[in-house]
Amino acid sequence: MNDKIRYFLGIDAGGTKTEFLLTDENGNEIKRVFLGSANPLNSGAEKAQEILSAGISLVCEGIKLSEVSVFAGLAGGISGNNKVIISNFLSSFGFGAYGNGSDTDNALEAALNGEDGVVVIMGTGIAAFCQKNSERFRVGGWGYMIDKGGSGFSVGSDVLDAAFKDFDGRSNSGVIRQLVEKKINRPLPEIIGNIYSEGAVSVAAFAPVAFEAYDMGDKDAEKILSRNAQEIAVLIRTCCEKIGKSDRIVLCGGMCKRKDILAPMIENHLGGGYNSGFLNEPMVNGAVSLAGKIGGKSC
Repeated sequence: MNDKIRYFLGIDAGGTKTEFLLTDENGNEIKRVFLGSANPLNSGAEKAQEILSAGISLVCEGIKLSEVSVFAGLAGGISGNNKVIISNFLSSFGFGAYGNGSDTDNALEAALNGEDGVVVIMGTGIAAFCQKNSERFRVGGWGYMIDKGGSGFSVGSDVLDAAFKDFDGRSNSGVIRQLVEKKINRPLPEIIGNIYSEGAVSVAAFAPVAFEAYDMGDKDAEKILSRNAQEIAVLIRTCCEKIGKSDRIVLCGGMCKRKDILAPMIENHLGGGYNSGFLNEPMVNGAVSLAGKIGGKSC
């Protein structure tokens, strides 16, 4: 390891939030900070850099940055010329070592640690990745306007669809509508402006309503979650067709908070022969691990 580096900073920026985690060389947590999304595709490169700068300042307060190795994995971080933009931005801080890429890099490192397998990332958006013999494939992950199942956006969109259909009298989804109205604390039509101005994140915020309604025994919520679980199963099967059935199929991201509900649904749609599990650690840990590798630490 570089003798000058004593700290490792991992940054994980998804569609909703950005997590900063600073550890010492023995892996002990020093400080953790949560801020808003630093996704340059959603908020623009300038706003993303503002979030990153604020987080770095907070988490590294009192630390010499020349003693820090950092890896920043951002949703949208490798689209267009964002990788170069963020790399140039990080170079200005005087870190002892630095690197950047996609939040996918964080997830794959945390879930597989460089080994072969399948990872499904389920946050505001959804994407599956599989790797074998250092070759990586992507399935899905084309953005909320294209991907139609398994993401926070997709579940939230289904929730809003059910609520507005009930409002119109096109269907009977009263439980979901009541929960949505309780969440927004105002008449349903009044949220339209917010939804279309704030985009995917505002829609994904309604995903928890599906789980809440399911807990109440609502059949519409069960249908919504089952449909989305089926799409997740399709991603897994497609990945396994590319690399062969794997003993390491890991699901991670914000949607996994209710794995008690999703796990049996996904398993039911997959059928037998698949060994899937959920990541029990935050994806920012993968970023810290990558920061360690960049800084020359043996991981």
